[in-house]
Amino acid sequence: MLGMTIITVLTFFIKAVFLVMGVNECSSQAEVLRLFRPNMGMAGAVIGLAACSAAVSLYYLHSRKQTDFYESLPIKRATLFRLVVQNSLFIFLIPLVVEEAIEFVIAQQQISGGGWEIVSSGIWYLLIFAATWLTMALAMIMTGNIIVGILGFGVFASYFPIVIYNIFPLYAGSFFSTYSGNTADNVYNNITNYLSPVWIGLRGMADINSSREIQIKYIMILLLWIIGLYVLCRTLYNRRPAESAGRAMAFTKANTVIKVLLVIPSALYSGIIFYSLGNANSIFWLIFGVVFGVFVIHALIECIYEFDVRAIFCHKKQLIVIMLGSLFIMASFSADLFGYDRYIPKASSVESIEIKPTEVNSYGYWGKGEERAGLKGEEKQLALSVIKESAEVKNSAETSSSGYYEKNSKFLFFASVSKKEVMSGDIEISTTFCMKNGNRKVRNYTLRSQKAKELYNKLYATREFKKNIYALYTGNYNDIKEITWSGIETEYLNLTKEEKKQFFDTYLSELDGLSYTDVQKTVPVGNIDISIGGTMGSENATQDTYYIYPSFKKTLAFLAQKGCAVNQTIDNLNISSIWVEGYDENTGENTRYRITDKKRINKVKEKLVLQQMVNVPGITVINGNMDIQVNYENKNGGNSIYCYSICTDDEMQQLLKE
Repeated sequence: MLGMTIITVLTFFIKAVFLVMGVNECSSQAEVLRLFRPNMGMAGAVIGLAACSAAVSLYYLHSRKQTDFYESLPIKRATLFRLVVQNSLFIFLIPLVVEEAIEFVIAQQQISGGGWEIVSSGIWYLLIFAATWLTMALAMIMTGNIIVGILGFGVFASYFPIVIYNIFPLYAGSFFSTYSGNTADNVYNNITNYLSPVWIGLRGMADINSSREIQIKYIMILLLWIIGLYVLCRTLYNRRPAESAGRAMAFTKANTVIKVLLVIPSALYSGIIFYSLGNANSIFWLIFGVVFGVFVIHALIECIYEFDVRAIFCHKKQLIVIMLGSLFIMASFSADLFGYDRYIPKASSVESIEIKPTEVNSYGYWGKGEERAGLKGEEKQLALSVIKESAEVKNSAETSSSGYYEKNSKFLFFASVSKKEVMSGDIEISTTFCMKNGNRKVRNYTLRSQKAKELYNKLYATREFKKNIYALYTGNYNDIKEITWSGIETEYLNLTKEEKKQFFDTYLSELDGLSYTDVQKTVPVGNIDISIGGTMGSENATQDTYYIYPSFKKTLAFLAQKGCAVNQTIDNLNISSIWVEGYDENTGENTRYRITDKKRINKVKEKLVLQQMVNVPGITVINGNMDIQVNYENKNGGNSIYCYSICTDDEMQQLLKE
């Protein structure tokens, strides 16, 4: 233990040195205060110290000679275990307290504060050390070989939050068409995050800037884990067979359970890997991967258990049962045995529904969450009926090729210019069912039939529906730190508190009158970008975008008064030249054009839209292989903008060659 003592003291000495160096480089009290908070880097070091300390303290359990010596001592096992735990904690705690005291002195000299940050960091590091130490101790007690013990620690620390956590989104994303990727409502994912004490410590570090309530929640969960692990480790330590030193596992009765818990997830990962390598178009590779994974991992574990390569063919019946179980879990996703995609709740169990068309811009929600009431009454009934009808149609027929093309194309072009009917294909919506029991179920449904269009037209006309899409409705205008107009040219808006309120109230009043048809078929004049919580690009800022449509006369007039060139469009620019670079798939060559002829410029510019309009809602996708730069003259001289074309590559190539 002398070596661990030296390493621990050295670790905290280095921490103190870096702290002093960091304080000298800080230019504000906030930066100094940040240095005293617990951080992920030190938490990682504490985890390493704890794992090594437990391995060194309990290494004698893996040595027959040392085990015989400790067994011969006139001391009870429970007492011996308690002394080992106390010794390890004191070796860590004493340097920690000394280093924290040094931090407190430095804090008082520099900022006359920081007491809470220093105390909380000490508590966090002590809890993380204890949780990690006991996790490693559990691995050492359950095994009889140091290598197997280290592997066991890795499994205990990562099995649920990483191995198990990722299986569902991988398979659901591959086989469930209604899977949204939103884990906020997923009880399975939320539980697995708390089934590893080491992971809880890391999550606490990741959320260290969150509220004290959240921090206390993590600390309480970690305390419960520490108490439970101590009781479990002490119980197993008392029952551990002394002759198990040198074996792979100390408790042979647990071998089968551990093997099942390791083989099935590994086989499922193997299946999805082979399925992906087969371009995700053949179920054969999924089955092959699962079967292959079961054989390989089962054989590997048997070899580890017996320390004999000939053990790869042991326990054939267990192998068959595990394989059938793995294939059943695989089939529950690939064949949707439990009806995940068919799930539509009964209206009587739904409090409200939040619907977000994927074609309508919806960014990070920064408003007052309690005001997002969702759809109720007739609108809720209408939405449920359309979703149910569309789901039944989808289950009885394959998705149309045109719908698939529209969903999987890379860039967007405007339906109003291309004359393509957007609503003729499938329409995808993100739906959140707010259940009366408090649960939330999130699904992505693909709506088909004419009633889907009727649903959108009716819902989009209500303010309640728009409240659930546009954060500006319920956001606090004072949280907006920067506002930028982006059209042909960009203009920063420096507004007073009163002007800000006037501007956004005007915008929202005109947004109220925007119909879904307008969203689908109208090209915006420009957009405003707003930064919430900080300046554009800063660490804590959230950016949101709102489009300005030609019908927003009052909003455009306000922007014009503030010097924004709202009347500038590609059509009325004084264009001097257009440069186009792209790849000609027919010839396999890179192409480059420089157009200066006015007639050709007029033909080409009809097919262009501003590059920042690529994410405008309600539009389908065709082309994105052309880099187009438009050079024009204005009162300040020459300038340029970047555009996308709204026609196919072949059409653009033909237009350029004329």
